[in-house]
Amino acid sequence: MSAGLKISRARRSIFRAVGITAAAVFAASTYRKPADAQFLTPAPADIPTFKEDTATSIKESSTSTKDTSTTTTSSPSRDPSGTKVCFARGTRIRTAKGYRPVESLVAGDEVVARFADLSPIREVTNFTLRRTGPNASWAGASRPVRVRAGALGDNSPAQDIMLTASHSVFTGGVLVPVVNLVNGTTIVFETADGHETLDFFHIALARHDVLDAQGAPCESWRDAAVEAPCVPMLSYCGGRDEVHSRLRSAASIVIDRRQPLDIIRDNLEERGLRMAKFGNSADQGENWVLS
Repeated sequence: MSAGLKISRARRSIFRAVGITAAAVFAASTYRKPADAQFLTPAPADIPTFKEDTATSIKESSTSTKDTSTTTTSSPSRDPSGTKVCFARGTRIRTAKGYRPVESLVAGDEVVARFADLSPIREVTNFTLRRTGPNASWAGASRPVRVRAGALGDNSPAQDIMLTASHSVFTGGVLVPVVNLVNGTTIVFETADGHETLDFFHIALARHDVLDAQGAPCESWRDAAVEAPCVPMLSYCGGRDEVHSRLRSAASIVIDRRQPLDIIRDNLEERGLRMAKFGNSADQGENWVLS
């Protein structure tokens, strides 16, 4: 790697470490209630929905979704596992019959899984995410994150998708919660301006696996209390862990002691910067230097 790239990474990592520390200090002095996630059966018809590359509210008739949970009424219920591994309405999932909107899938439909090939869906669950707090913001494990086209690799995803913050993507041979990969360019916190609510969907298979969401490899839902992930999962354990990671990346200009997750994040971050500089083509070699 060129010296210019290493210097750029070191400078960027120091700025990010300072930013994380400042944010932690601010968060300690304020309180932000997490966005409220309410599980509904079935999906209501008039929820404003997220569509690719638009921030307008769209009303559409709901598609019937088979519900295999114990909830039998339309009253809200809480996700017993607390795991917010969800796709926004409109995300297209690869199935045996091609890509289909996640809200159109029902139990028994076969989806393309990375390790199980074709796998029947065991359960589809939907919930509504609502803004909360005095600033009407999105926060918490269900905070929406936009993954822009090409963020994870060529045509991965092929179009922008939106996931909950704790949803893991498959990259570098491991699963990483997308919130740990937010870089401000190609993976960003979604503001969803004009929306007071967002509609999300879980897809559960017989076993945890990796699904194809418009070309992006994203995990299926799993009950973390009883089921191990299908591949190793890496994540940061809070702000202090992230600060240490950034300091390792900053020090890599002298000696590289970065851990696997640091390298994955740095590579995707650098890819995002190349895409911001050169457009959708991120393959510019190693000789580019940020101005």
